[in-house]
Amino acid sequence: MIDYVIYGKIIIDSIKLLDSRVVENQLGGGGPQGAFGARLWSDSVGLVSRLGKEFPETARNSLDHLNINTEGIQIYPELDTLYGSMIYDEDDYLDTENRNTSHGLNRLHITLAKLLEKNILLPDSYIRPKVFHLISEYVHEDMMLQAVQMKNQGVILSFEPLIDYKLWTNKMAIIDFLPQADIVSPDWPSASGFAMADDPKEVLKWWSRSGPACVSVRNGRHGSYVWDREHDKFYHIPIYEVPRIDPTGCGNSYAGAFCVGWNKYREARIAGAMGTVAATFMVQRPGIAEILPNMEREAGDILEMVMSNIREM
Repeated sequence: MIDYVIYGKIIIDSIKLLDSRVVENQLGGGGPQGAFGARLWSDSVGLVSRLGKEFPETARNSLDHLNINTEGIQIYPELDTLYGSMIYDEDDYLDTENRNTSHGLNRLHITLAKLLEKNILLPDSYIRPKVFHLISEYVHEDMMLQAVQMKNQGVILSFEPLIDYKLWTNKMAIIDFLPQADIVSPDWPSASGFAMADDPKEVLKWWSRSGPACVSVRNGRHGSYVWDREHDKFYHIPIYEVPRIDPTGCGNSYAGAFCVGWNKYREARIAGAMGTVAATFMVQRPGIAEILPNMEREAGDILEMVMSNIREM
């Protein structure tokens, strides 16, 4: 059995790095990025996603270097693979006004709709994980419904909601789904917008009332804010300062690591520190980070330093 199953999109990214260089055909999407975060802290991670007929060699190599189980990736040769473009503003959030892609955002949305019509039959080893982590904006898609059924059988349901914080088109659907989740990990623009508050503690309080056992809110270079019901304390976790190359996937990797940390320790403070470590590795290189032989020891060293800087709010 796979302990941690990550569900999210695979997107082939063109990324404008923070030094303005552009790298093409990078393995992206919340699925692989969340899987990296989980894999940093566990060797039993599986990825559920959909691919079309294209899969560039650079992206395939990056997937191989994640060292995860990929039996949950379904390939549909009659459909296109998702392609996207990543451009960031001064706060390391996607610059949605200037974002563009050679394939076009409209084509991306059309391709995504076609892929989501394909229901995934999970491998037997994926049906009773310790945690099922969902990265999605569509709460009524088939995989979300399968995850809720798993929760009813005792699986921890972790949810990273992808929210349209410009137009709030999926706001009510997300709010209705939140009580199903044991773990919720939104980003700051979405979290503060839902709570209609700028104070991180008030934002955490709003999300805590939605029903989860723990909440993490990621706020880019400002760090993250976490809470869990058992300890009922609110913490700010600063980032670990390293050279910043590419923020792509840092939030996804944080949330993937967070759900592993919560399952292992049942304490949001520790889980948030583990998420911060995962994001630390991601931001230091273009595209997705690799799982390397010495990474576990290095991650442990960084974790100690992150834990020492956590402050109760």
